[in-house]
Amino acid sequence: MSDLFTKKTYRKLRKLYRQIKGIKMKKFLGCLILLIMPSYIFGLAGFGLQFGQDFSKLSGYEDNETVGVTVKSYEMDSNPFGLGGYAFVDLFGFALEAEGDFAFGPYQFEFINPVNTLGPVEFGWARASYGLTLKKNLMDISIPILAKAAINAGVGINGHTYTPRASVDMMGKLLDGGDLTSSFTPDDLENKLIEYLKDNKEDERGLHVQAGLRFKVLILDTHFNLRYTIVENVYDGSNGYAQAMFKVGMAF
Repeated sequence: MSDLFTKKTYRKLRKLYRQIKGIKMKKFLGCLILLIMPSYIFGLAGFGLQFGQDFSKLSGYEDNETVGVTVKSYEMDSNPFGLGGYAFVDLFGFALEAEGDFAFGPYQFEFINPVNTLGPVEFGWARASYGLTLKKNLMDISIPILAKAAINAGVGINGHTYTPRASVDMMGKLLDGGDLTSSFTPDDLENKLIEYLKDNKEDERGLHVQAGLRFKVLILDTHFNLRYTIVENVYDGSNGYAQAMFKVGMAF
């Protein structure tokens, strides 16, 4: 021990050094928290319900290539509406979100052959979809009434299982022997339709891009997204469809 300091003085200096070091560390941590706080302003994780509206729908068409046989599929009256759920984790301004939804749209079709007529029959088209999205908060904004709001953008992958549309091929599978010109009982065909849809559902995979607004309504964590899904054949052989999504849930 140096003659310049007594043991008591040395202990005091060491204690003072530790205090100064502790204060600097606290300031550093405080600054770090302030830097990353915008990422956590809505919570680190959450889940909730999802409501959606597709901006596409099945249009009308008529298939009469087979002589004496016609299948008329009428245009949907409205765009399919979806319902589902979502969950997310938020880390340093990025959010990883998983979701699933089910959408349904009613329409009518009619089948005519030389012997009998089926319909118009109340029918429906449905899809079950999932998505995984990586989102990034672009900026925080102030909206009257809403205490906190943020604009974000994201990209992701998705998958879809959907029912086939009424067609001549479908009717050929429903009729005994596949003879489109044979006689049939309309009630018997209608009973076979559900099994046909289950056995002939189709699957597609795709990508999506989206922009959204996230805000608080009371204690509810709320999201409004506009998304474009790039996927083939889900709607009448198209290469994609747009969708509006409204999500409401809890964040922690």
